[in-house]
Amino acid sequence: MKRSITLLLSVFAFMVTVAQSVDVYHSGILSSFSSDEISDISLKATDTSTELQVGKLAGNPLTVKADDVRSIEFSDGPVDASTKYADDEPAQVVFSCIEVNNTNPLQHLNFTLEKSNKNFFDAVILFSSNINFSKKEDVVYIHNNENVQPILNNWEHYIKPLKDRGIKVLLSILGNHDGSGLANLDEDRAKLFAQAIADTLDKYDLDGVFFDDEYSDYNKGLKGQGYSGFLESASVEAASRLAYETKKAIGDKWLVLYKYGIYNMAVSIDGKKPGEYVDFVLTDYNQGAAGFGTQYPGVTNDQIGCYSVNINGYYNKSNVKKLRTQKYGAFMIYNLDQTSYDFSYNKVITLEDFASFLFDDELKVEDTLYYKDWTPIEELREPNR
Repeated sequence: MKRSITLLLSVFAFMVTVAQSVDVYHSGILSSFSSDEISDISLKATDTSTELQVGKLAGNPLTVKADDVRSIEFSDGPVDASTKYADDEPAQVVFSCIEVNNTNPLQHLNFTLEKSNKNFFDAVILFSSNINFSKKEDVVYIHNNENVQPILNNWEHYIKPLKDRGIKVLLSILGNHDGSGLANLDEDRAKLFAQAIADTLDKYDLDGVFFDDEYSDYNKGLKGQGYSGFLESASVEAASRLAYETKKAIGDKWLVLYKYGIYNMAVSIDGKKPGEYVDFVLTDYNQGAAGFGTQYPGVTNDQIGCYSVNINGYYNKSNVKKLRTQKYGAFMIYNLDQTSYDFSYNKVITLEDFASFLFDDELKVEDTLYYKDWTPIEELREPNR
């Protein structure tokens, strides 16, 4: 249950002790405070204006004049720590796709916005697990390499702190140089692999999956070997079928497609348009959304992430600004590593630009460095059914 109170200058006094989360909107910016951060909320009349004070148990209280305040919402749900606002509307969801072979996902705890107290990053993509085929057991399964598996095994250390801060954690699925892939499974195999994905997300309490159609050698070693369940060649229809079946299996968790390879487009499956079974589509570096209307029927601007940026490469400032002016819903940054030698004098400036362009805010960066501190383990080779 949620109730809203609109503040008016004629209000004289109001005080309540809060046992829920509180979202305070002021000047188009949303600041959230959890129940353990709130001592009280009070409206008080002064000679010049009515003020809202949010008293925090730690730090100074936030005080704003009533004419700057749009509303207060008291919510029984969890604090929305990630949703950012610009132009009085929800702003872009910021994805960070990281190479977990050498990058610690905990670094994302270090990036917040100064004015809104929001996380700069909304979702972290662990890049990457793989789709592989076990000929011995005749099953398509999820393969986790020697760096992915330790992170998943140590969920409380590497993943829980992100989720506690409201940052979603997604698992990437990538081809791995054998004959199976995201775009050559028939309907039965697609359903089985979709269920394997759902089981993995549930097992490790992850928030979604990211499909990247790269590095598959479609049908290599499969033709003429007596294996069923693989199409003669990769197809948009098969890739769409897997996406559709995966979304059915994972429910409210996010299904995110990388607009690359066979996933350069998608088609309707069982009468459902891509916009009905895909949560987000993220484009390749510096690419816009031209042609999306026919390439991804039913996908709306708020499901599109354009102009992805490799933090180590070139990006176009005017393109990043278009994310906001054209109201696209997402943005992806690839290969962020705060421990890199040039982060403090180069890449952080890029991130500061993004915070300004998208959110009219200042980036706040903590200097706690999270290095790769796990020991790679023997690869998990047992098929995940």
